[in-house]
Amino acid sequence: MIRSLLLMLPLCALISGCQTPTPQNACDGWQKLTPSLATSVAILQTDRPFANQVAAHNKFGQQQKCW
Repeated sequence: MIRSLLLMLPLCALISGCQTPTPQNACDGWQKLTPSLATSVAILQTDRPFANQVAAHNKFGQQQKCW
């Protein structure tokens, strides 16, 4: 039992070293929000803070050159 545990330790260390880091990108997980005209009008009339958040989201993505 102890012998198998001692063999597992170096194998686990070897396997964990095989992971490659993925490059981080500011655009990962971001997508431009494009509501229809009718939805945009409804949001502007009923929830102006949310409309501002959508606009800020899209502006940030554009500044980061995501779209």
